Parts: sequence; structure tokens; C-alpha cells
Amino acid sequence: MKMDVSAVGAALSAIQGRPVLVVGDVMLDRFVDGVVTRISPEAPVPVLGKTHAKEMPGGAANVACNLAHLGCHVRLIGIVGEDETATLLQRKIEQAPGIEFTPMVVAKRATSAKTRFRAAGQQILRVDEEETGPLDPADAEKLTKTIIASLPMSDVIVLSDYAKGCLPPLVIAKIVAAAKGSGKTIIADPKLTDFSAYAGVDVLTPNLGELHRAAASDSGMDSLADIAQQAAKLASANNIGAIITTLSARGMVLAPAKGDFVHEPAITRDVFDVSGAGDTVVAMLAAAIAGGAALDQAMSLANLAAGVAVGKSGTAIVNPGEMIAQMAPSPPPLDTAHWQKQITEWRDAGKHIGFANGCFDLLHPGHMHLLNDAASRCDKLIIGLNSDASVRRLKGDHRPHQSAEIRAGILASMPQVAGVAIFDEDTPLTLITALEPDILVKGGDYNAEDVVGGDVVRARGGDVIITPTLSAHSSTGILTR
Repeated sequence: MKMDVSAVGAALSAIQGRPVLVVGDVMLDRFVDGVVTRISPEAPVPVLGKTHAKEMPGGAANVACNLAHLGCHVRLIGIVGEDETATLLQRKIEQAPGIEFTPMVVAKRATSAKTRFRAAGQQILRVDEEETGPLDPADAEKLTKTIIASLPMSDVIVLSDYAKGCLPPLVIAKIVAAAKGSGKTIIADPKLTDFSAYAGVDVLTPNLGELHRAAASDSGMDSLADIAQQAAKLASANNIGAIITTLSARGMVLAPAKGDFVHEPAITRDVFDVSGAGDTVVAMLAAAIAGGAALDQAMSLANLAAGVAVGKSGTAIVNPGEMIAQMAPSPPPLDTAHWQKQITEWRDAGKHIGFANGCFDLLHPGHMHLLNDAASRCDKLIIGLNSDASVRRLKGDHRPHQSAEIRAGILASMPQVAGVAIFDEDTPLTLITALEPDILVKGGDYNAEDVVGGDVVRARGGDVIITPTLSAHSSTGILTR
């Protein structure tokens, strides 16, 4: 289903603050980058000269991180051991905004970790440290009770199964039964070949290989109609609402247990790294459904997010601004004179005019929180946007990450924003003086008396409002990651 940029902006706004529970195999993803210039004299293998290393939350933890960076409130439950990997993983998860991590420590199990060695951006080796055996019955029962106790606090439940032992079939069955009894939507990313283990879930998200293995089918039967037929048959046989099969370069196919299938073509983009792209898909599906999107719309959003994810290095995290930018939104009118005239017409019609300003580089949930708050206080919200030169003076030569035209187009696609005006100065004082808004909204820890332009607004009987920011979200944090 084709969504225009305004529909995407509205859907991304609707997911803000929605509660989602993620359950599954958490792990630590390590990436060791280097340069290969020779072959080892000891064996016919490349010698990697290490230049850089980084760690990221992986598996179910990456699903949770994606959800948090999209703006959801996330509760994450998974199994860890008593080891240094668990400590590092927890620290990395805590750096993500909006995640409540409830690890269940099983002393005799090692925390899962995947280490990828890369040269020139290409993997040359992966080393897995893990235990994949099932939990013992006592631990499985304890985990199940913890999960079921968390169900009332979430709209959507994600089962992120990486076959590391956290989600054996009996645990899945108990979670699904409890969730369905509470009217919750359940999405499962499967690794078990027998899809009956996921009986009763609303949406299952296998890749094409996983679908073929579950159907015991000839992998050569890869027409869209064949794929959809296999998926629909499996969905019907296992009381699964729908199966969304990811097809890499061909996009995704949504096959309900009953009804016609829907194909979403892939977003054309250079592929840099597919690590974690499936997690991004599941996270976006869950977020969109939590925000009230229909399943075909949720798939469109997930497909858009996947297109951003595969263009990144490492375990991917996608934020709202990147998704909207992927659609190349057209910049709106940006000059002050245009908005002076428009504001006059709005004011003559009895409209209350609000104003907020900033760089808005890589639109994230913190920005969206400010937009929501500002828009709730007025009839028409105008955003004052720092020009590229202004951002460079404020934040350094490496910023902005996105040009003013792109940033303006992204903002204009948001349902809260009536217009965007660019200013080239270090502060928006000249722009505020020209537009004369009724309300000036500033995010952060400020005194209203110190806000630039506040005296202009108050002189004509207006108000200056300070709204707290979501401090864990920042464009700098996104770029650092």
C-alpha cells in the first residue's frame, strides 16, 4: 500500500508513547573492523589489522532499541547469564531512551554474543558465543510468570525468537494464551521450523528461507503468488492471523489466513549491511500497529524502515526523520514574507498562532514531543528552522546532517506543523518579531524570562511556554551511534 509523506508523518506521530512489550533472545552484537593487506603465513586465511570495535544490543534487545528510537515506551524481558557480556549488554540497553529492561539471570547460561569481523565493510568471519538448549522447567516457569505479569502494561507484544532457548514452544503457548485472553496483539519473529509453535499469534514475520523450511516446499517456487499461497496455508493451519514474508530485494508479502495477498516492493537503496534489518521490520510493524495503523499500512512503514536500515553499518537503529527523508519530501514555502501574510489571514479567522524553533536535525521522538506539546497549545504552529549556516555556527562544521530543505520538508510532513520558516541568524529573534506569534514554546530547562523573543510575544499579550524535553533523545546521540 503506497503511503504519501503526510500519511507517514501522521503514522509516526501516532506511535509516540505507545507501550510495547518485547520478549525474546537478547544478545550483544560486536563489530570488529579492520584492514586486510595480506594472507597469514600460518594458514590460508586473511590477517585483519584491527582499526575499530563497537558493541550494540542485538536480537530482541535490538528490536527494543528500534522501538524506543521510534518513540514507543518499551518493556524488554530476556535471559542473561552472570558474566561480563551481560553487564555490558545491560549498560548498552540503558543508554537507549525509553526502555525498561527486566533481565532474568540464569547463572549457568552464558549471555549470547555475536562478534562480526569486517574488512572494507564486508564480513569475513562471525563468531557466536551462546547456549541454545532449552531452559530448565523451573526457569521457564519463572520467565513465563514474569512475562504474563507484564502483559497489562502493553498494547502490543513482540516475540523475538532467535532460537537461543528463551522462547521454547511451551512458553510461547502460555504467553499467547494469556495475551489473547487480554485482547493484546501478538507479533512473532520466528526461528522454529514448525510454525505450530506460534499458533494463535496475530502476525508472523519469517524471511523467505524460514517460510520454505516451515512449508517443506521447493525453494525454487518463488513467484509472489506461490509465496503468498504457502504463507496463507501455514497461517490457516496454525490459527495465525497473517504472515508477512520478507523477501530482501523484492520487499514483503502480506498473506492473511483468508483473503488476498498484498505485495510491498522494496525501497530502492544501496545495501551496506543487513545486520539487524529484520529486527527493524518487526519493531516498525509493532509500533505502527500500536499506533492504530492497519496491517497493510504497518507493512508499508516497515518496508520503508527496512530501506533505511540496510543502508547503515552494524545493527541498525532507525529514527522517524530518516524514514520521512527516505521519501524525499518537497520543501514547503520557507520565506518570512509568505508566512507573515498567511498568519495575518489565520489571525483574521480567529486562529491562535504558536511558534517553536530549533535545528531539528534528524527528527527524533524528543522533537516530536516538543511538536505535540506546542501544537496542543495553538491552532496553527509555525516552526522557525535554523539555516545550514546557522547550524554550523552553533554545532560545528560537521552539522547539519540533513540540509535545511530536507529538514523543512520533514517538518512540513508532520501533522502538528502548519508551516516552516528558515532563519539565518544565531537566534530566531528577527523571525519572531516579524511573525508576532501568540504563543512561544521552548523545549528545555529555561526560565521563561530568558527565552529569546519572549519579550516580543509578551508585549502583544502572548505567552511563553517551557516544555520539558525528552533528554535521552538527541540528534548528537543518533549521529554518535
